[in-house]
Amino acid sequence: MKTCFSFILILLFVHTSIAQEDIYIDEHGEKIKLREYYAKWRNKDLSYSTWLHVNEKGITHHTLKQDLFLKGVFKYEEIKTQMETLLNRKIPDSNTILIEYRYKDDLCTSRWDNTWTQVEIIDRKNFLDPLRRDIERENITYIVLFEAGMTLKNNPRKKNEYFFIDNENYFRNKLFKSPTLCGSFALIKSNGQVVIRNGEHRADMMAKLLNNEIWAQFFNVDH
Repeated sequence: MKTCFSFILILLFVHTSIAQEDIYIDEHGEKIKLREYYAKWRNKDLSYSTWLHVNEKGITHHTLKQDLFLKGVFKYEEIKTQMETLLNRKIPDSNTILIEYRYKDDLCTSRWDNTWTQVEIIDRKNFLDPLRRDIERENITYIVLFEAGMTLKNNPRKKNEYFFIDNENYFRNKLFKSPTLCGSFALIKSNGQVVIRNGEHRADMMAKLLNNEIWAQFFNVDH
């Protein structure tokens, strides 16, 4: 993860050097200096995520958010039904649902055109498939969703497909309300408890949050 984070920093510095102008904004909406921005973002104790967007004038806004982890209680059956409709297949009643969410216009990767080609999908799945096999042995359904408006060159009718477009933006509006650089993850337990992790992460590391001792930091495990 340290290597990946370093790569993102390099990418952002390169992007900064070629952009017309960059504006850095703290969690209160106030402009701050570049050095202060990175100091806050890299401080793990502060639990920040960030989002980048380029406006019509070519100015890049870097906005800090103090929302690395979020939690809540939702209607599991409603979320499960929506997911089953999207997948066109059933999810076991007791399964935890693990969603990896990719946002439109995310400057984290080279896919700034919001299109994932077949080659790019195959390359990504070559990395994710082994993780998915291990994750799903633990009664977890793992799905990768892409925000509506993106183009995904895959086959949604394929029996074992796990890359899908969030066509109606149900999950974007329900769980992933604030776009985050490098995407977000959510764990949805059958009792309705949900933990969201914003920013660069891995599905297998996200699944480890289900350990009772770790989960108890978010919820009382007796409920």
